[in-house]
Amino acid sequence: MATKMFSLADLDVTKQSEAGFEFEVQDDSTGKGVGVYLTVIGAHAPAVQKFTSKKLNERRVFDEMNERRGKKGQVRKIEDDVEFGIELAAIRIVGWRGISDDFSAANAVQLCTVNPTIREQILKVSEDLANFTKGSHKT
Repeated sequence: MATKMFSLADLDVTKQSEAGFEFEVQDDSTGKGVGVYLTVIGAHAPAVQKFTSKKLNERRVFDEMNERRGKKGQVRKIEDDVEFGIELAAIRIVGWRGISDDFSAANAVQLCTVNPTIREQILKVSEDLANFTKGSHKT
């Protein structure tokens, strides 16, 4: 039996994560689709990685500045973490169907702000590498 050979392009998860993956938002109580379809990019997409690095670097600088000012141990507000989670989900949305408002980055943030269950679904789908790798697309 011959061993299948892969090219580096076949193994390029970051590139594959840039391809949008559409999923239907599920109702939490019934598990059924609600007629809203979101297209998301994968967690390893360069846009997601760049955003995450930028935000985490900003947090590190903030913490370092507080330490230098003698405010060591200053606790970050939970609202900052929630905002980070909202933005982390919203940056992954690249389009939608079934929502009357036009897709925009600002509307994606609003969606993720007003609906934490959709935000959780976005992160789950985006983190599932099988949604973005060749030959693994779910139907």
